[in-house]
Amino acid sequence: MVEKPRQRGRPRSFDPAAALDSAAELFWAKGFADTSLDDLSAAMGMGRPSIYNAFGDKGELFLRALERYGETTASSPLRAMNDQDSIRGALDAFFGQIVEYTTADRAHLGCLLDSVAPVTDIPAARRFVNQNLAETEAQIAERLSAAVRRGDLPPDYSAERGARRAVNAIFSLASRARLGASREELLADAADATSTVLETRIGP
Repeated sequence: MVEKPRQRGRPRSFDPAAALDSAAELFWAKGFADTSLDDLSAAMGMGRPSIYNAFGDKGELFLRALERYGETTASSPLRAMNDQDSIRGALDAFFGQIVEYTTADRAHLGCLLDSVAPVTDIPAARRFVNQNLAETEAQIAERLSAAVRRGDLPPDYSAERGARRAVNAIFSLASRARLGASREELLADAADATSTVLETRIGP
């Protein structure tokens, strides 16, 4: 009987999503520059050659981790917004969820997309963040436009300007979280952000 050759490569138990989640957690906690391949190897449970084979170099892995983070953690505010009926409730849920994940624990402060990725020297990462923000802004603008059509906001309310204010508030909350602001402070800021977005006197 001819013995079959052993298969090489990663074990069958390899879970790309779980590995990327672990990488995202580490980049989120330490930043891109301060995260070494040895750190990633330990966190992901993979040897360095396996990381290269599965995800490419450190920069490529960071981009894949950003994409995974964008699909999971960073999408939770929009999901929370869509679960609410009123526009104020929707924005409160949106900003509240940002506070929840930017202050998840003392090791993970701020947002991987808004606090960490923009300061890297990886153009593809910055393009991804810009695209993600544009999509988020568009969804908020559509929700605000729907509120105008229902009569919940005045007919002359600018949904585009309101959405831009919401995106600016995201950066403010994420930056303050990474600088160590308390959850209570950020929740107060989140409530202020809702009021700012809904302010009907939005200039030209």
